[in-house]
Amino acid sequence: MGTFRNELTASDQDWIAKQKVYFVATAPAGKSGHVNTSPKGYDSLRVLDSNRVILLDGRGSGCETIAHLRENGRITIMLCAFEGAPRIMRLFGQGKVYEPESPEFGQLFEKHFAEDWQDPAKFKFVRSIIDVRLELVGQSCGFAVPFMDFKSERETLVKHHAGKSREAQAKSRTRDNTVSIDGIPSFLDGTDSTSALAKRRITAIMDMMLPWAGGAALGAALAIAAFRGAFKWLPA
Repeated sequence: MGTFRNELTASDQDWIAKQKVYFVATAPAGKSGHVNTSPKGYDSLRVLDSNRVILLDGRGSGCETIAHLRENGRITIMLCAFEGAPRIMRLFGQGKVYEPESPEFGQLFEKHFAEDWQDPAKFKFVRSIIDVRLELVGQSCGFAVPFMDFKSERETLVKHHAGKSREAQAKSRTRDNTVSIDGIPSFLDGTDSTSALAKRRITAIMDMMLPWAGGAALGAALAIAAFRGAFKWLPA
């Protein structure tokens, strides 16, 4: 049976620190759009206190999590036990994105991640720190989760970015990290989010107008047909 509480216990915090992988879920505001789930590794999750966690966000081929957070802030982090006693834990909260140029990033990185990520080549992989204020903690049994042994982290992604020039990183960021798959701007530094937001607003307006325009066109066609029926002598 699942249980819920308002904060992490000391036992929760110890257990979270031992997990090798976790999952992050976000979604656009409203009824439409795609829900995103991202797996995370690299020992990138830190518990700051009973109602706050931070995660080190790496560069990737998309920006779903960041775009969603900057639109509505909602986030769920899920962890599950792949060894030992079964457990699934979900952390529901509101998240903020801090990029390397911000003072918040500098403070959090220096205190919680610098020891493992201060190498300049390795740091190229880092995109932001996501700061999550927890509103609810859920726990369930996890008996359906299989046993698995941790072997090692995959270093391919970190090495890939370590070999990239600033120009190459800027190009890929503009290409891959400007908007989500639903067109939501990420507002990441170096992306053309203003243009993306304008396009999204235009698309939203068109989506609202199309049903009305279609209805108006149908109404006009029906009116013309009725008028022609009443005055059959009019030319077609």
